[in-house]
Amino acid sequence: MKMKKLSIAIAALGGLAVVIWAVVVFTQPDKPYFPPKPEDTTLEFWICDDGSLVDWRGYDEITGWMGAQEFLGKDYHMSEQGERPHVRVSYILTAWPDHADGGSYVTTIEITDPAVSVYGLTVESEPVEFERVMTSMGYKVEQVNDSLQRAVRDGFTFSLYRGDTPEFSISAEVSNREGIVY
Repeated sequence: MKMKKLSIAIAALGGLAVVIWAVVVFTQPDKPYFPPKPEDTTLEFWICDDGSLVDWRGYDEITGWMGAQEFLGKDYHMSEQGERPHVRVSYILTAWPDHADGGSYVTTIEITDPAVSVYGLTVESEPVEFERVMTSMGYKVEQVNDSLQRAVRDGFTFSLYRGDTPEFSISAEVSNREGIVY
């Protein structure tokens, strides 16, 4: 009789352990999506890199921002008149994931240099190629107008603008839960 009770107790504890394990494993939230940095890109920094870990000396800063900083990539320089170069890569740093969180993270990357590629895409990529690549990565692609195409997924946006100065940009959504005004 004792052996039967012991067997029942062990079986009950085993069943309880399986239930607890299943609850823990299957109720864990999925890791949030984060776009992987392409291995073949020449970008110095990637979206949401911590800018406070970078020594920005030697980088030209584009001033005029409130609540943000913008730096040109190391190989690009302001004109003698203090204007942005036509061909460039620039990094905009803000707080992230919310303005109230503080910090200095790369939340926008602007690319006008056709030599720079991201996932094989450049500012010269055709709309069908942009859509094919971004859709294959799980992004929802939309044609905003004749010159702007956008791919959005989980707070990250890749945009391709085909205007007078074509631009490929990558941005991370930054929330503003406290309504901070700059």
